[in-house]
Amino acid sequence: MNEKDKPLLSLLRRNARMSITDLSRRLGVSRTTVQQRLSRLEESGAISGYTLRLGPSLVQSGIQAHANLRTEPRSNQEIVRALEKIPAIDTLYTVSGKIDLIAIIQVDSAMELDRTLDRISAIAGIISTETAVILNTKFNRH
Repeated sequence: MNEKDKPLLSLLRRNARMSITDLSRRLGVSRTTVQQRLSRLEESGAISGYTLRLGPSLVQSGIQAHANLRTEPRSNQEIVRALEKIPAIDTLYTVSGKIDLIAIIQVDSAMELDRTLDRISAIAGIISTETAVILNTKFNRH
């Protein structure tokens, strides 16, 4: 990736569905140049995919929570595999500090959140959990 790719990535962060024509117009380069840069960024892994970001009305209709997990270090691989099987977990991060993992949970109801947290707590190697329910998103740059 070079300095010329940063404006392209910035535009795609705001709208990953922007057409090649719109990208080339906004960047002041040819369509071929944009296509070549995109291909190079995809092949190098700098762009690993394009995704859908749900609007606030859909996200706010459900419940989103962050579950901070403390784990036994020797069990992390098994724990990650078990967490990956829980569909309500949207994203899993490893982090430094007092906690080991942060699970981003997206569910439709408080009852479903409770069941998901029970499933997480039952996984061998999970020492403790602390959950924070997201009340509102002030802004999201992703």
